[in-house]
Amino acid sequence: MNRTTVSLAVLCAATMRLAAMETTSLDGLWDFRFEKGATLEDIAALPAFEANDKMTVPGCWDTLSKFYNERGTGCYRRSFALSADTPNAFLVVDGMGLRARFWVDGREIGFCNMPWSRFELKTGPLSKGDHEIVAAVDSVVSDTKTKLFYNYYDFYPYGGFYHGVRLEAQQKPVELRRVVVRTRDYEKGLVELEAEFAGDGAPGDFEALVSFDGAAARPVAFKARRASMNVPKFRLWSPESPNLHVVSVAYDGLAAKTRFGIRTIGTADGRVTLNGRPIYLKGVNRHESHGEFGAATPLQLMCDDLQNLKGIGGNFIRGSHYSQCDDFLSLCDEFGVLVWEESLGWQNTDKQFKDPEFCDLQAEQTRLMARNSINHPCVVISGFLNEAYSQHESCRRLVDRLIETIRAEDTGHLVTFACNNWPKDICHANTDIIAYNTYPCWYHDEPKEGTSDEIGANVRSCHERIVKKFRERYGDRRPIIVSETGIKAEYGAHDPRGKSQYSEDFQAEYTRIMLKEIFDMDEIAGIAIWQFTDSKTYTRTVGMRNRTFGVNNGGLYDVYRRPKLAAAAVREMFTNKAEP
Repeated sequence: MNRTTVSLAVLCAATMRLAAMETTSLDGLWDFRFEKGATLEDIAALPAFEANDKMTVPGCWDTLSKFYNERGTGCYRRSFALSADTPNAFLVVDGMGLRARFWVDGREIGFCNMPWSRFELKTGPLSKGDHEIVAAVDSVVSDTKTKLFYNYYDFYPYGGFYHGVRLEAQQKPVELRRVVVRTRDYEKGLVELEAEFAGDGAPGDFEALVSFDGAAARPVAFKARRASMNVPKFRLWSPESPNLHVVSVAYDGLAAKTRFGIRTIGTADGRVTLNGRPIYLKGVNRHESHGEFGAATPLQLMCDDLQNLKGIGGNFIRGSHYSQCDDFLSLCDEFGVLVWEESLGWQNTDKQFKDPEFCDLQAEQTRLMARNSINHPCVVISGFLNEAYSQHESCRRLVDRLIETIRAEDTGHLVTFACNNWPKDICHANTDIIAYNTYPCWYHDEPKEGTSDEIGANVRSCHERIVKKFRERYGDRRPIIVSETGIKAEYGAHDPRGKSQYSEDFQAEYTRIMLKEIFDMDEIAGIAIWQFTDSKTYTRTVGMRNRTFGVNNGGLYDVYRRPKLAAAAVREMFTNKAEP
């Protein structure tokens, strides 16, 4: 599937999960009741609550005028029907905020306190016919309850279901549910298939019919649920040629299908390599945020974002600062966009690193993230703990635990975290890439006169100091990338003569200078600009240190995707940047 243009209809089809299980979408309009200020612990009447409103799934209630910026617990209810008895079903939720409990037919089936994560809960046996599901979603931020999100985080935690909710029902007591595909030799098109079963008593060794891209199936022996084979007529996946394949594995009369790409990400001589060739990461940081939809961004908006990224010459997105939804990763597969995906964390402290519950939740959400995205060729970097207080031994222990969590899943991803504590960092010893955040001439290294030459000198000096410190401390040739840098501007604020702070004109000028200095440094292997679009953040929760109108306005585009002058500056610099 070598595509230079992609229609939205093709994208919609491509994002659908291919599986044998009976799948029931639970998206749409739910009965709803909002309890302002209430937590899950305050809601005693569930699941038999009295609804007095309606709410969409996906959807964020605190973007609606009726509940704007309100925190509390949203109570949801709807019915669904099954066409046959099932020994078990899986409720799959692709992101919610911030904690949630679920009931089916009045029986509680589970709880999740990992915002933005894609997770699933088992329902147990369900009969053919009609059923009722109830959910309570709590968006109240609490240091004792929401251990993965704290009030000081510099982005807004929306209340509601961010993306799709569905039910997947087994058709047999033991059923092949998913196939994981790992590239083992990109030059030969050799892949390893791993079969995942639902139900007890799943076989270890078995024979299945395997077909690639709709060709005739052939019997293949799986040993310990794994089999290796060459993909016929394989084509590599890359940003220039985002070729995708589909494998179907049939066992016991049912088939599981998976889409995948053949590619290998690596490092060599201080560079990131894709399929053995060095590649320069030219990208942006992107929040799942929109002025109207909040975190429940629709497919069309995701498509618009990727078209804008490609239009400015970018090939890379850092998904800041949480797991990415499955639809968005599927689109990145289609568009040929490289992705850094990271689990939820932001400037976490020594006190949090010493909290066993916090550390266990970090490990579990990171494991889920790595496992969920393993079949997406676009994901090439897995990360965590943005701007952690990485001078502490407690942080180093957790970082090494998360590195091992990702590597245990055998994802083939490179591993790193974004560090803003480069003078004292002790946590980058075991990462594959060294990554750092810095904001010269904005938060530090401020120019005295503000001339272009002075800005350029300060930017260059800052990055040279950081690179030198990392090389001295770790003494190796791992790639170094700039994971955040940039400057802010208010959309529509123009000052072409003075180019004053927060004007689009100053942001555009600074961006050109910044990219020139970074591109001239051979030691730097890539950059993710802060940020792609403006995004909502705290409003009145951090004292007087508020963002203008509650928005982090460092975007190349505003919250409604209107381009600032800096977008054209990035297009000019990205398109003229030669590959290494």
